[in-house]
Amino acid sequence: MNKFKKLAIPYLLWMSLLVLIPLVLMIIMSFLDMQYIEINNAKFTLANFPKAFNKTYISAFLKSMKLSIIATIGCVIIAYPIAYIISKIKFVGKSLLLVIFILPMWTNMLLRIETINKMLDKNGLLQSLTHIRLNMAGTEFAVICVMIIVYLPFMIFPIYTILEKIDNSLIEASADLGATPTKSFMKVTLPLSLKGVSSGVTMVFLPCMMGFTIPQIVSNGKVVLIGNIIEQKFKGSTGQYNIGMLISVLIIFIILIAIWIISKLDPEGETLI
Repeated sequence: MNKFKKLAIPYLLWMSLLVLIPLVLMIIMSFLDMQYIEINNAKFTLANFPKAFNKTYISAFLKSMKLSIIATIGCVIIAYPIAYIISKIKFVGKSLLLVIFILPMWTNMLLRIETINKMLDKNGLLQSLTHIRLNMAGTEFAVICVMIIVYLPFMIFPIYTILEKIDNSLIEASADLGATPTKSFMKVTLPLSLKGVSSGVTMVFLPCMMGFTIPQIVSNGKVVLIGNIIEQKFKGSTGQYNIGMLISVLIIFIILIAIWIISKLDPEGETLI
């Protein structure tokens, strides 16, 4: 096994160049008093922290948490039955069926969001086909719906992966001991599949929490999440890069905590794909 360690050197170099170094620079710039990226005239300060914790940003963070939790729960409710059914189906085209569900992951996300948004519009495709007029444009509910549709494959795949690995002999042993199919599911299948659920929750919750594209397009800027705040700091005329970087670093810290929790639930990394 040691002879293959050298193969990881290019990976470590790229990780250092593209992840570690930018992260260190972000942390440093979070403690600087500057506009735009003017390192020469920048001064060390702690004044960025009160600015990063004002009511507007906290409100956006809490709203991001709320919508992300709802969207994640929605993905679990929809994805688990789908993954379970696919894992139990016995026919040759089983892999093809799974590909159909994860196929949207291979397409451009911006294109998917725009298409779904047009369908949800009150004068959109859904209204033209079914004459059902939806009026969800610019609402939090529309943002949640699009989040669920876009990130659902990220929930299906890890749950399916762990369900597929469950030894059927455990289910059979449960049945031999007198357990009903429902009880076998609750006592055997569900507990063993929680690793896949936890991995899927991470893969859905984090992009929902940090993303700015979906709320910007679907709500036309009416629903402002923490991702939109960060984007504004980097695109605004004030050039508050340091504030944007500080907020980003704080969110990265939350992500690291989530990854640490997942590592405790899944130390072998079976579902971290």
